[in-house]
Amino acid sequence: MATPREELKEALDEMTLRIIHRSMGGFWRYAKSQGLSMTQMIAMRQIYHRGEGEGCSISDISENLGVTNAAISQSLEKLVQMGLVSREENPRDRRSKQIFLTPRGEKILEESARSRHAWIREAVKKLSPEDAARVADALRLLLETWDEVSQSS
Repeated sequence: MATPREELKEALDEMTLRIIHRSMGGFWRYAKSQGLSMTQMIAMRQIYHRGEGEGCSISDISENLGVTNAAISQSLEKLVQMGLVSREENPRDRRSKQIFLTPRGEKILEESARSRHAWIREAVKKLSPEDAARVADALRLLLETWDEVSQSS
């Protein structure tokens, strides 16, 4: 018979697999519906997270994805044509370009996040208010524990 900790670990392993599968499925379906490849969506997310006012370079993106600058340039060109990103001259180095998300590109990322999480909203609606509160309390406890473990590692 499994101990409570073993049962929790098994439940968390299963939950993690389902979360990844369901969220990424929604993410990729949304990307495909917008005519975007995985590489383009990942590049847009990286630009969003690393850009924060300064933009992102082609080499930043290519290093993160493990592909060549030429491959990323080709993917970015389509994003530029679609109006999702812009390329601007780097004021510190005129030979390089900075990549920024356009407002339309930011909207696409926001919509992709909503589509990734839609199934969670549906599942939560099926819980009673009491069960929802119990699950939320348990998840907060688990998150606090993870934070403690992360800080000590």
